[in-house]
Amino acid sequence: MERGRITWPQLCMLTYLMVCATAVLVIPTVASQIAGRDAWMTSIIGSVAGFITLFIAMCLNRYYPEMTMVEYAPQLIGRWAGMIVNGVFLFFLLHNVGLIVREYGEFIVGSLLIRTPETVINTALIFVCAVAIRGGIEVIGKFALLIAPLFMILLLSIPLFLLPELSATEMFPILNNGWRLVLEGSITPATWFLGFLLIGFFLPYAIGNRSRIKWSLSPLILTLLTMVLTNLVCLFLFGPLTSMFTFPVFVASRYISLAGFFEHVEAIVVVLWVMGGFVQIAAWYYVLVLGTAQWLRLKDYRPIIFPIGVLIIAMSFWISDNLQDMVDLFMTTEPLFSATMLLLYPLLLLIIAWWKRRRAQHWKRRDSSRNFDEKSD
Repeated sequence: MERGRITWPQLCMLTYLMVCATAVLVIPTVASQIAGRDAWMTSIIGSVAGFITLFIAMCLNRYYPEMTMVEYAPQLIGRWAGMIVNGVFLFFLLHNVGLIVREYGEFIVGSLLIRTPETVINTALIFVCAVAIRGGIEVIGKFALLIAPLFMILLLSIPLFLLPELSATEMFPILNNGWRLVLEGSITPATWFLGFLLIGFFLPYAIGNRSRIKWSLSPLILTLLTMVLTNLVCLFLFGPLTSMFTFPVFVASRYISLAGFFEHVEAIVVVLWVMGGFVQIAAWYYVLVLGTAQWLRLKDYRPIIFPIGVLIIAMSFWISDNLQDMVDLFMTTEPLFSATMLLLYPLLLLIIAWWKRRRAQHWKRRDSSRNFDEKSD
């Protein structure tokens, strides 16, 4: 169905932007609302979920190296059960893509194009992503390899330019309210890290003799460092006021001023963020389209790209009435929904795959020993 291939560096940058692009927009606000000054620790604890899901995805890919989760699930839990659960999983993907599109729509309208209807923004994003997906996974991978380094340079330049304004004393006292609030605050970052399970949809198309473990772990570690860095920058600059800003990292970029002439760089920030958002939306969109085509047993996924795009636009407005409701969603039901579909369900598949493989090996050894005894007689 997908004849394109991507290299391991492209896979690394693609999965990095697939998770991290929106995380730096939302995580500092949500985490600081719960954990306060200790918000920077929430990403470290939440990354445990990312390591677990990445391990599950790698193990499942080892059992079924040429297949995605939508393809081998019916083999593991039965045809009809697999069809039903895959349908729920695809609805979850549709929900998440709509949520990501809504985040970027709110960000662009709230920060730059104030008078532009959000419907226009969301439709434009989906249309551009749909055109890229029609070009195949190679197009998305090459664009990710181009944009991700610029995205990381941007995130590194913000604290460097703001260095005179930062105050490390804002992080003290550490753990003033104990570990409970930090653990509660880590739930939202963990929701983002669970997205690394989707690397299993790209691994069958990765080529090259590079180290699988190295290039699969690299985006997770980069995401962890990015989240910790953005949380610390917001904390050092705004202190306890971080929770009051909707997009604190973007607000921080407005404070950049060098020698009175290098100012108003937020336009550059928006452009790079939109490019990163394009890769993130395209990656999730691609997984949804590919999974739907495999679920419906189609020969080609391209005919359903634009119809699914229409559903994504509708979902982006159905999810919540406003930005505050969307933030509340991140802090309430979204972590539970994500943990069920991105952690518990794949873990169940891994356990069943391991049990079936072990059972097959047991019967194989038993048949071999029986044949040996017959030859001996």
